[in-house]
Amino acid sequence: MNWGMVLQAGLWGWLAASSLLLGAAIGVMFRLPRKAVASIMAYGSGVLIAAICFDQLPDALKLGGHLPTLGGMFCGGLAFVLADRWLDGLQSSGRGALVGLLIAAGAFLDGIPESLGLGLGLLQGGQVSLVMLVAIFLSNLPEGLASAASLRDEGRSRAWVFGLWGVIVLLSGLAAMAGPALFTGLPDTWLAFVLGFSAGAVLCMLVDSMIPEAFAETHALTGLITLGGFMTALALDKVF
Repeated sequence: MNWGMVLQAGLWGWLAASSLLLGAAIGVMFRLPRKAVASIMAYGSGVLIAAICFDQLPDALKLGGHLPTLGGMFCGGLAFVLADRWLDGLQSSGRGALVGLLIAAGAFLDGIPESLGLGLGLLQGGQVSLVMLVAIFLSNLPEGLASAASLRDEGRSRAWVFGLWGVIVLLSGLAAMAGPALFTGLPDTWLAFVLGFSAGAVLCMLVDSMIPEAFAETHALTGLITLGGFMTALALDKVF
């Protein structure tokens, strides 16, 4: 096991997830218009879709071909949907004392496949994907912002909010470390499956959560804002 690569993956994962803390800080200290938060969410969605299209899936297809990649995507999407429905069931059952934990679990559920994909990128050429890094950073920002604002309105202290999101950032870095730590030496077919799993889970997260929430506020502009994020990622992919 290459511990240097594992540590590097963790550092990149923590950097990408640090926008959760940045968003939390903005959400606690300021009251941004909901349309502004939704716009950031739509823009980040576009960047993340492009990162999957230009980085993760081409790598997966190159490694193992279509069958393991498609199988991984389906399993990843199914895993996210089932876990998301379970969390929704807990929240709708009225377990008020678990609200904070449910928010944390939901954020980590989003972050697992993102951070895992970031860490796996180090196994392909030994360097992290800049497009994926930017995509995760931008997609995390509105999530931390919106959730922290809600927690503030519920009367949670700043220390509680930052402690909660600090734990999520820590766990996201550990998820990124899991890529090179657990999958080094894995046959290419299985590595393609894992990359596909990450991509499928993230795509379902975008369609089920981020894009609908953005559309609720930005309406007809959602498509153009998302397109702007996609175009930004395309430009970054061309430059770097």
